[in-house]
Amino acid sequence: MEVNKDKILHCLRQAIELKIQRIFIAEGSPHAISGEFFVNTQENPRFIIPLTHRKRILFAANGAQRDHIFAPGEVLFCPAYCWSAEVWDREHTMVSVVFRRSYIRTLFIHHHAASNTQDAPDIIYHTQMPLSTAGTHLLLAMSSAAKGSASQIQILKALLTTVEEAVKSDHQSSSGKEIFTWNCVREYMEMSFHQDISRVSIAKALHLHPASLSRLVHKMTGDGVNKYLSKLRMKHALHLLKESDLSIDEIAEQCGFRYTGYFIRKFRSCNSDSPSRYRIKYRESLDRNRQ
Repeated sequence: MEVNKDKILHCLRQAIELKIQRIFIAEGSPHAISGEFFVNTQENPRFIIPLTHRKRILFAANGAQRDHIFAPGEVLFCPAYCWSAEVWDREHTMVSVVFRRSYIRTLFIHHHAASNTQDAPDIIYHTQMPLSTAGTHLLLAMSSAAKGSASQIQILKALLTTVEEAVKSDHQSSSGKEIFTWNCVREYMEMSFHQDISRVSIAKALHLHPASLSRLVHKMTGDGVNKYLSKLRMKHALHLLKESDLSIDEIAEQCGFRYTGYFIRKFRSCNSDSPSRYRIKYRESLDRNRQ
């Protein structure tokens, strides 16, 4: 994975110059009904923009689960807490933009058809500042604009241009280098915790020494790499138990556990109950609150 501002700007320009034909907007329900693919649910709105070839993505829209092959010119917008499941079954290039509270994350991926698992981003860049006020208004307008309208497409173009300007004007100071590196580490772990990753593989992907990675994670979170990774997995497990009908086996796989029995033991040590019992209690409490 390469951190490169100029290359990201080039990729963003490619996205801006695309002839946008259709914008799909993901929803939070119905919830994913298959555990075959990793279901990505974030509290941060994001765009997925194929640049070349075709990309398969599952998502919820109009009260149903969609399975769509996206061509260049088609864009998926995922508002906060809405889900998507990217399928890595064919070659494509893509740009993704995520709007976090304190910064904008931009990444480029060239996925090769030989692999059916998600590659690490080829190029990544984080701004030191969040989206501007004007950009925030454009982001809000995306959800309220008429679906498929010319105005919605123009809003997207303006928003991408705002992101491009934010990246272009961004300057990484020496004092901000540690925060920048931490943002890269956090993003990588949040994107990859469902895979079989370790301290060594994370450090290798980010071109860091494993000891440096450990020191950084401990400084920023108070936890070791493995413990922080476990917390990410448990957080996702809680979400899936609450919001999906995936089986416990499927949830274990979605959260990066090879063996369901080990997942259940880890979950019980963190939450006192087994995953199944936790789900039952949660749904019983919902039923009581509705009465």
